[in-house]
Amino acid sequence: MKDYEILKNYCKKIFLFGSGNYWYEDGAIGDDSSWYYQLYLWSLIFIYVFMTIFETMAVTIGDYPENETGDAITFSVSHTIVLLKIFSLLINKKLIRTTNRNMVEICEAYEEPTLMAEKYKYIKINVMGYFGIVYCTCLFYVVEGIRKVYAGSHFETVVTYPPSYVDESLFAGLIRVSTTIVLLIMMITMIVAVDTFTMAYLIMFKYKFITLRHYLERLAEDFYKMNDVNPRLAADKLTDGVVEGIIMHKELLRLAKDIDQAFGTVIALQLCLSSGSAVTLLLQIALTPMTFVAILKNILFVVSLFFLLGLFLCNAGEITYQASLLPDALFYCGWHACVWQPPRRSVRRLVLLACAQAQQPLVMKAFKMIQLSYGTFLQVLRGTYSVFALFYAQTK
Repeated sequence: MKDYEILKNYCKKIFLFGSGNYWYEDGAIGDDSSWYYQLYLWSLIFIYVFMTIFETMAVTIGDYPENETGDAITFSVSHTIVLLKIFSLLINKKLIRTTNRNMVEICEAYEEPTLMAEKYKYIKINVMGYFGIVYCTCLFYVVEGIRKVYAGSHFETVVTYPPSYVDESLFAGLIRVSTTIVLLIMMITMIVAVDTFTMAYLIMFKYKFITLRHYLERLAEDFYKMNDVNPRLAADKLTDGVVEGIIMHKELLRLAKDIDQAFGTVIALQLCLSSGSAVTLLLQIALTPMTFVAILKNILFVVSLFFLLGLFLCNAGEITYQASLLPDALFYCGWHACVWQPPRRSVRRLVLLACAQAQQPLVMKAFKMIQLSYGTFLQVLRGTYSVFALFYAQTK
């Protein structure tokens, strides 16, 4: 499946779940400027915002048991960051539309069906894995809420204020059930419109560099085959091919800046969320008496946070790695075997300039300062554990 189909299907689902139209073709998906769609979009955001405010009120002025206070802190911080990620994409909607067009068009003529099938399979596996972990976590929160009912308490998943902990009225029960439903809907918006959309972009961008490298390798193969028959024609085609490769590489570098501007905030916020929330959740597990189900829900929450962060940082690190392979592919394109050089267009000079540019490391960054790489992921893991160990030691 090509990038056009992948991105269009994504934008259709994003539009369906009320986060706007990010597709660059007018009228192909829907009109997100109509009054009824704007009502739909801002009603969802209004509900998400007010639930987050009520979660924050539960932390600041509510009187709850220790485990529910911990859940309120975790959700208030997590949902605040989720809202910031949603708003960051809404603000950059125009840029994302342009970036969608560029992502589709760059290297499109040289995409290989087998490589595109591999890319689609890779995206699909990652999306399904993340979706499964998130909703498995939500399931354990619901199961824990039901267990509380059988234990003589009330149903609780998302801790908000109102209602208070001692309020057992029907209205309070309806609020608790409603916030659970809102949580499940909010997770769909988060997964489809923000997290997996960003992840798919990084994977597709990585495969753009693989496509360019394969193009350069095929260019060398075609040159060597033709050079024995017609050296002059082989040199002309090699020169044209190298120029085309240089143009595609420059377009990819410009696209990298657009991706950084459009999605860098999402990745940076996820980095903060994964580290901060993980420390809170681990401290809850270590210091607060919990049931087996409550421990599982917290562990799954931590796993989902770091699973997504790993998808972001490792795919961004893979972009850096794939980009670093281009200089070799350019250098071995066959320029040294050219017995004839086109006038005013020396393939040797072109390859020299292209290699010099390709050797500059392409490192994806968040906020233009946080490097997105395998090393950063490992540093976050070690840093999170160090902070947890420090706080845990102080409580002993």
